Amino acid sequence: MRFRRSQPNRPLLVAERFVSPVARLSGMVLPLDVIARQPASRLRILILAEKSLEYRAATFSNPRLSPEESLRLEFAPFDESAGTSYILGVLDLSGVAESPVEADLRALRAAAAGRPPIALECRGAGEGAVSDTLTDEHGISAFRIAPASPSRIRPAYWLDAFWCDAHGIYLHGWVHAHEHRVRALRVESAGRTARVDTFKDRPDLLTHYPLHEHVRYGGFTVYLACPPGHPVSLTLETDGGPVSIPLPLPDGPLPPWPEEPEGEKDVVSPMLRRFVDLVNDRGGRVLQVGARSPAGHEAAPPRPLLLGPVIGLDIHPGSCVDLVGDAHDLSHFLREGSFDAVVSGSVLEHLQAPWLFAAEVNRILKVGGLVYHEAPGAWPAHAQPNDFWRMSAEGLRALFGPECGFEVLDAQDAGPAAMIPAPKWRQQHLEMPTVPTFAMAEILARKVEDIPPGAVAWPLRAGASAERARQYPVAGLRVAPDP
Repeated sequence: MRFRRSQPNRPLLVAERFVSPVARLSGMVLPLDVIARQPASRLRILILAEKSLEYRAATFSNPRLSPEESLRLEFAPFDESAGTSYILGVLDLSGVAESPVEADLRALRAAAAGRPPIALECRGAGEGAVSDTLTDEHGISAFRIAPASPSRIRPAYWLDAFWCDAHGIYLHGWVHAHEHRVRALRVESAGRTARVDTFKDRPDLLTHYPLHEHVRYGGFTVYLACPPGHPVSLTLETDGGPVSIPLPLPDGPLPPWPEEPEGEKDVVSPMLRRFVDLVNDRGGRVLQVGARSPAGHEAAPPRPLLLGPVIGLDIHPGSCVDLVGDAHDLSHFLREGSFDAVVSGSVLEHLQAPWLFAAEVNRILKVGGLVYHEAPGAWPAHAQPNDFWRMSAEGLRALFGPECGFEVLDAQDAGPAAMIPAPKWRQQHLEMPTVPTFAMAEILARKVEDIPPGAVAWPLRAGASAERARQYPVAGLRVAPDP
């Protein structure tokens, strides 16, 4: 069976009718001889039940398909009987900014009208199949079926984790060749080769490939030092001979970073908004530590959101600064129990002894007063020489917890980020870029009791912290020099 190419200069590559010989259609094999003839940056696959208008859809970015391959499509079963007529459509959406599925379905129905049905390999609900996963989205999962090699060795693979930079690529996943045992694996790119001779046990593969016990020994981890932008291939050395397959790499890291939910792209975090709501309900004065804004800029949140009076404190005078002083000694120039809330953003990392600051915040707060603080968890060195610390949510819980007279209302790490090890030490930490770290940490807490004087101390000479604090750069940030 070969597809007929649809109208030229149209995004609709394929528009065909087919009849399913099985009830509750839930899978089919899609040849790519026409679809992959020209490269496409975006493809959309549509399957439409001709009479009921029920459909399944998937949109793939940079699929890098080969005309010699096929795709096994899987989807939720159609509630239709055997002999039902369906319409299959494939659209090339390269360069198309928007293409609503509803409009594509109308175009597909019109293009396929009157065409005689073609034959496709179909599968009903409950009938199993196996191959290696390509991608899935919006109701259809697509599994890549590599073309059979002359030796009839059928390779299969999957990537669980992937990252790359200018120095090389890291791969973690599994391979097997069905009935043929894999003895070794070579990863090749730009004339460079990395070899895997020892494989890890992956008993989970037996759930999907139960016919051959040895497929479970196909887990691998490999790093290939190579220049970027070159094709990558896998060569499986099996007991039936070698077989090579191209390895299309994903556009981003694996596992992928979680997408930000719609409606949560606000620069003000939900925890900070909760702080603002609680403070506005409570009323009273708020101390903003690190309040200085660049000249000509408006005050940053949460100041514009707070209804009551806000006193701005900073080590340097400037816009939005009402009081110049050292945050380590708040109670020396502010009355104890005189504020209803204290807030700071990206300040704690610049304090020599943030635990002293936590104790001082307790002293100037009324019982029941609120605090909100945000600080970086993983961030480049900045504002040198006054960049001392990095914080986690658990670290903030320790600073503003019961030992300093607070109860924690909420604390969390936020802003997932990746850290890529330098070439000199990456071999010991290859998985680091696939394990998320967090750019920021934040805490919301309430004062529940006073702490006695001297409960929190640090051997810091009187005035020394203020002297060091004034070294914080006034104009701009001085970045740490390269090591």
